[in-house]
Amino acid sequence: GNGSFRTPAFGADSFRVSLSSCARVGSNGRVFDAIAASDPLLYLALGDIHYANIGQNSPDAFRAAYERLLTEPGQAALYRDVPIAYVWDDHDYGPNDADSTSPSRPAARRVYREIVPHAGVEPGDEPINQAFTIGRVRFVMTDSRSERTSESMLGEVQLAWLVDELTASSRTHALVVWANPVPWIVEPSEGGDNWNGYPDERRFIADAIAAADIDNLIMVSGDAHMVALDDGTNSAYADGPGFPILHAAALDRPGSIKGGPYSHGTYPGGGQFGLIDIDDDGSRLVVTLSGHSWDGEVLVEETFTFEG
Repeated sequence: GNGSFRTPAFGADSFRVSLSSCARVGSNGRVFDAIAASDPLLYLALGDIHYANIGQNSPDAFRAAYERLLTEPGQAALYRDVPIAYVWDDHDYGPNDADSTSPSRPAARRVYREIVPHAGVEPGDEPINQAFTIGRVRFVMTDSRSERTSESMLGEVQLAWLVDELTASSRTHALVVWANPVPWIVEPSEGGDNWNGYPDERRFIADAIAAADIDNLIMVSGDAHMVALDDGTNSAYADGPGFPILHAAALDRPGSIKGGPYSHGTYPGGGQFGLIDIDDDGSRLVVTLSGHSWDGEVLVEETFTFEG
């Protein structure tokens, strides 16, 4: 079908971003209608856009999975009217808990470049990390799967890119939004599938954020089948203050809770999504983070102000 979209303004701009993750194969839930009705400028898909769990190097299998979700009426209507920025998690990259050893890796990377709109993903056999700007906000998206090993979640090259991007963007933009698909606030656990399994790398990133005096960062995440919000109370893993975090899920998967504690609680369930509302007058940027259910309930909401 035919679609349309709005292009953002240059300079200071006020706008809305929607976000969520975790939809079963063939999902056509009314949550997609609710996201579209919220009238966002952009939709952030934070992983598990489908649960095909492809475990082989089959480009056709990935093409078929994208074809199915793009032809489900609810999803198709959303994607026709709202631009999408998407990074995968495990179930849409490979099997459950997939990492860089997954046989699906070459096909996943190849077909992503064929089908998914993206901003600055390197050509060839590379991760799908990327960054782009809307107004005075920099969006930074990391690939937490295809470079992952037992020693590193992001891999050496992507880790260095992230630290450089966060540092530089925090100085040139009023706000930086890091789209990190997997839970950040979680106790260390050997072999854990989110940041609990990589506490040293998490501490390295936290130390870099503190050393650069980054105070205009928020994080958005998926993976856990819940809406959850932390105001920065629990997100610091280095000396200095933390940063706000909004989890937004699940689109239509059963509820679950991962990590925590979260200052504003957890709301497990399906049919859920998040919103980032940006109000920027050019000298002060006000951000409202909120979590919603498909039927209009506001699950959680908090506002943060960034000067400059």
